[in-house]
Amino acid sequence: MPLEEYNKKRNFEETSEPEGKTKKSEGELIFVIQRHSATRLHYDFRLEMDGVLKSWAVPKGPSLNPKDKRLAMMTEDHPYSYRDFEGSIPEGNYGGGEVEVWDSGTYEPLEKAEGKADDLVMRSELHKGSLKFILHGKKLKGEFALVKIKNPKDDNAWLLIKHKDKFALDEYDSEDHVPKKSKVTEREENRPSKKKTVKTTENFTKSFQNYTSALTGEKKLKDFMKPMLAKVGEEAFDSKDWVFEIKWDGYRAIADLRKNTKFLYSRNGLSFSEKFYKISEALEDQKFPMVLDGEIVAFNSKGQPDFQALQQIGDHPNMAMTYQVFDLLWLNGKSTENLTLIERKELLKDALVENDVVKYCEHIPEKGKNFFNQIEKMNLEGMIAKKITSIYTEGARSADWLKIKFQQTEDVLICGFTEPKGSRKQFGAIILGTYVNGELQYCGHAGTGFSNKKLEELYELFEPLITSEAPFKDVPKTNTKATWVKPEIVCEIKFTEKTGDGIFRHPVFLGIRTDKEKVDIKKTSLGEDLKPEKSAKKAPKKEEEVENAETKVSSSKTKTMKKTRENEQEKKIGKQTVKLTNQNKVYFPESGITKGDLVEYYQSVAKYILPHLKNRPQSLNRFPNGIGGLSFYHKDAGDSAPDWIEKATIFSESNEKDIQYLVCNTAADMAYLNNLGCIDLNPWNSKIDNLEFPDWLALDLDPSEGNTFEDVIEVALATKEVLDQVKIEGYCKTSGSSGIHIFIPMGGKYDYEQVKNFAHLLMQKVQQLVPEITTLERSLKKREKNEIYLDYLQNRGGQTLASVYSVRPKPGAPVSMPLNWEEVKSGLKPTDFNIYNALDRIKKNGDLFKPALGKGIDMLNALKNLEK
Repeated sequence: MPLEEYNKKRNFEETSEPEGKTKKSEGELIFVIQRHSATRLHYDFRLEMDGVLKSWAVPKGPSLNPKDKRLAMMTEDHPYSYRDFEGSIPEGNYGGGEVEVWDSGTYEPLEKAEGKADDLVMRSELHKGSLKFILHGKKLKGEFALVKIKNPKDDNAWLLIKHKDKFALDEYDSEDHVPKKSKVTEREENRPSKKKTVKTTENFTKSFQNYTSALTGEKKLKDFMKPMLAKVGEEAFDSKDWVFEIKWDGYRAIADLRKNTKFLYSRNGLSFSEKFYKISEALEDQKFPMVLDGEIVAFNSKGQPDFQALQQIGDHPNMAMTYQVFDLLWLNGKSTENLTLIERKELLKDALVENDVVKYCEHIPEKGKNFFNQIEKMNLEGMIAKKITSIYTEGARSADWLKIKFQQTEDVLICGFTEPKGSRKQFGAIILGTYVNGELQYCGHAGTGFSNKKLEELYELFEPLITSEAPFKDVPKTNTKATWVKPEIVCEIKFTEKTGDGIFRHPVFLGIRTDKEKVDIKKTSLGEDLKPEKSAKKAPKKEEEVENAETKVSSSKTKTMKKTRENEQEKKIGKQTVKLTNQNKVYFPESGITKGDLVEYYQSVAKYILPHLKNRPQSLNRFPNGIGGLSFYHKDAGDSAPDWIEKATIFSESNEKDIQYLVCNTAADMAYLNNLGCIDLNPWNSKIDNLEFPDWLALDLDPSEGNTFEDVIEVALATKEVLDQVKIEGYCKTSGSSGIHIFIPMGGKYDYEQVKNFAHLLMQKVQQLVPEITTLERSLKKREKNEIYLDYLQNRGGQTLASVYSVRPKPGAPVSMPLNWEEVKSGLKPTDFNIYNALDRIKKNGDLFKPALGKGIDMLNALKNLEK
């Protein structure tokens, strides 16, 4: 009985709440939101379904701001008659306190189904854990979503989210919309334990940390783990006892995933969970309880880490960013801190589930000088050297870790500001200070590095800290009048050099370090860093050291494709003019293939590849500095793209927001994507006008490190045997990497769930034919090293594989090439087809993959054949 739990919890002789009986609306479905002062104030969100009110408790109340993701805990069903209930529930009874109706009205599903009642549609969505609906209330209007949080330890947690529409607001607080005379408010104000506080500037100045928390939404945790820190190294070096990592220019962050409540916080315990919710949500994919150490990194339009962009997260919440994870402190109930660095990283690589945001930070053994040269070419900040035998020591700055930088930067304190000149507002320059042997000393002033908006933000930050006294013993002279502030704010600057008396030359403001405190600057001055910060010396460039540091490749026998071309150009392609930049940048170091070569290749095969891309959302896999550089996935790419490229706005349930995908329909579109650094092209299986119904079924034969390509060929032929048994045609291609893809035309007649389930059945049959070298186990940790993963999960909505004729970001620029089944035999190699020979083969054979876009199989007949 749906209301059994509701009735069991209540004594109807004492409470005036209605008894639980089912009843349905005669017309439209209704909703009600009740404000409830019980143990604590919360809002009860109720939707009519199946004759009852499905109910969620929303602690912070609903919001019309799409950025607010409100936790909603599902509670017991309530009777339909509860929609009008207001009044007191006697203390001692379940939910004792005051209840009032805050909003009510009707609602309907966002996506209606022909021939199905709204009630049935909503019940189906409830079962799937994702409700999308339109509210017609007095206060709440427009599109909303309720999305279930995937948490095996708490099956009742959901998120209530407002969609972006004409009713959405930038700011919203449900408490601003309560009646003036409210018994609920009266009860809250008269709680014996509730202390009234008055927010004043004086309160804020008592603790700068509290003030910045109020501005940024960051809260300091009581108990947190302080990360291990690196000392300063003077120059790059080679050693078999050390490994080398990229020094990321971002925020250091610890992710504590040991309990139901996940924590993401800074080196000083400031919560990053809300500020960087994109990272927090991406960490939900992790399978094991563990504690991770890494760096939150934002990327600019060139694909380079950008610390200043990271500081603008509030204005650009969907910016491209990653959490680069480089250490593991705790796993499955045990501390790993006493293991060696290499042991910790081996465990981390196995345990970490990577996705578009969470990335494992690779390292390079022994060859520090070569690595340093490579990352200098990539315009990165520097590198970290780590001794392979080092254990993890919380909060310590150890000589077992060294930071070696190209650019001189330093963290300093803001001690005041000067009057602005000319058209500048707020202030002219910030006055800088640092500790020398425990005493605060002036070290220069920075007047560059500020936007108009940053000037306003900083001035707001300075105001509560203004003081009449200079914080220095020896007060410096300034060009214009100085206003002093208490030295509490830590910022990062870059500079060219220091004078003999410790003054920075040409300092430039980079950003506020909310993750660092005054005490950190003071500790450094007392000898925690034994060597002064200085620019790293460049190792001599020897020929043998210029090889790619991240991927060792054999020498290529293929000819270079590099041509003399304009490095920057505007090219007319079809009806559009496309701006092409850095065309002579080398994308494949071992063969000299450039960005311009890549653009030229795709233009040469445009008429063959475009039918496989047309009208499909693209997940952009960007390599702005080639295969030796950083890469990142960039799905939400519409805001910065030119108007002439088609975009598709699709709601992402995993991200709980709309994502604007680019659609590659023309040769000009393709050139634009290549210019962004998209080496391979990754379309959805379905088109934007039939999004839930894929055009093909994709089987991905994904080898493990212990497999040969001969193993992959054997499994591909076993798959062909199964397809022959069920009397359907499959079309195969090299993945362009280490596997083989087999596509089956579906013609957009079946939804993703049906296609995925059918793919699973096919892969089960294949696994029975070659059980020794195949597996259906997705987890790398549970998979043997000589097992090929029969990946049928590529048939879920939003999953992508590299398109046919797509170049892959691998040495030699291999191409994903369609094959005749007669070619799938011993001796075939994944590197047989590349950017050099692909076009000749395509011209000779035509589009062998065209049938994959055909009308589609009869799945019912195939299932009957499968059962024989």
